[in-house]
Amino acid sequence: MQIIRISPRGFGANTYVITRDNKNAIVIDPAQKRVEGELMKLGLTAQYVLLTHCHFDHVGGVAALQQAGAKVLCSDREKPLIGTSADLFDAFGAPREYFYADETLTDGETRTLCGITVQTLCTPGHTAGGACYLIADTDGQKYLFTGDTLFAGSIGRTDFPTGSIGALRTSLKKLADLDGDMAVYPGHEEGTTLERERKTNPFMVDL
Repeated sequence: MQIIRISPRGFGANTYVITRDNKNAIVIDPAQKRVEGELMKLGLTAQYVLLTHCHFDHVGGVAALQQAGAKVLCSDREKPLIGTSADLFDAFGAPREYFYADETLTDGETRTLCGITVQTLCTPGHTAGGACYLIADTDGQKYLFTGDTLFAGSIGRTDFPTGSIGALRTSLKKLADLDGDMAVYPGHEEGTTLERERKTNPFMVDL
């Protein structure tokens, strides 16, 4: 299994591309339109788009991938926020492109997408329907994609519409209680590990 990070140009989130066969891919948070072109350069076709949440800086490339045939999935709690003021397009003056959720995912649900095992962890707080994705490789290694729930040394903001610091602390406890250590791929900045955040993140050490 291969994990590829597409870093944003200008303001935007990290986009993650996961493939097992080097042909078909899961794309987590396609933040910008350029993601489609980057996939073409890699010789990959997006079969699924997974959204951690619907904020504008995470979804700018969703419409193009959906129009090309990818199925868009998000948590059942986030779907009602898509296309509303909660997505922050209007607040930040960003041009909106229409997309919709083809399917929704529930907390703890496990699916096999492109031959890859993906478990959805609903982690509200940054938004009411925020989710993280726990991906397991065939060798037992696990990888956690946290969107704006958890960053290296920090957490996502809770002052946007539907945000809640109380809910986010509960979600962080959920992540802290996961078994073992694993690589963490956050929505912004550099990656980290879950054990490092348990020990050093000021928002997790007291959980």
